[in-house]
Amino acid sequence: MRAKIYTKKKRHLGKKAKVKLFLFLFLAVVVSICVYYFKVVVPIVITLSEERVRSLSTQIVSQSVEEVMTSDLITYDDLVKIEYNSSNEISLIYTDTVQVNNVVRQVTDKVQKKVDNLSSSGVDIAFGTFTGIPFLYGVGPMISIKLVPVGTINTKFNSSFVSAGINQTLHRLYFIVSVNVGMVLPSMTKNMTTELEVAICESVIVGKVPDVYLQGQII
Repeated sequence: MRAKIYTKKKRHLGKKAKVKLFLFLFLAVVVSICVYYFKVVVPIVITLSEERVRSLSTQIVSQSVEEVMTSDLITYDDLVKIEYNSSNEISLIYTDTVQVNNVVRQVTDKVQKKVDNLSSSGVDIAFGTFTGIPFLYGVGPMISIKLVPVGTINTKFNSSFVSAGINQTLHRLYFIVSVNVGMVLPSMTKNMTTELEVAICESVIVGKVPDVYLQGQII
């Protein structure tokens, strides 16, 4: 009788030990997965998402600028005015503020609309990428990373002068566009700002270019 009771107790203790071992292994696996996910997977996903968003932002800004410049057939002469003195020397170089503001507004509106459309579709990343194993990158079904516009699109108009030879100066006009996008990633949200410089037109000015300040900027 005592032997039976001892055997039952032994079996009971054996089951408890197995349950504890199972729970310990289960927790160890869960902790390992969590550590691997946050230490390996998340940084990879963030990096790839940032690269993808930066690439799409560059494409969007370039397309928007090209669409505005080509649709209205805007040229360098439409944006920049050069005045000469009686000796046929350059006396003043200035931008057509109305025309420039119009171009800036159109580019900003187009970029904003394209970013809004991008946020509705998100960015697709292959499931294999989440494993953190290099040879599985791009393998498996696509998982969509949601994008959320953050703030507004900032567009600035700027110009630069570069010597192009004796009495020749290359005058370059360009946009600096800042695109703010929030990425909703697994377990976290990350905001990203991409600043892009896009040339719109340029021209070689023959003659000495004076240092003329207009509205606080040499143009």
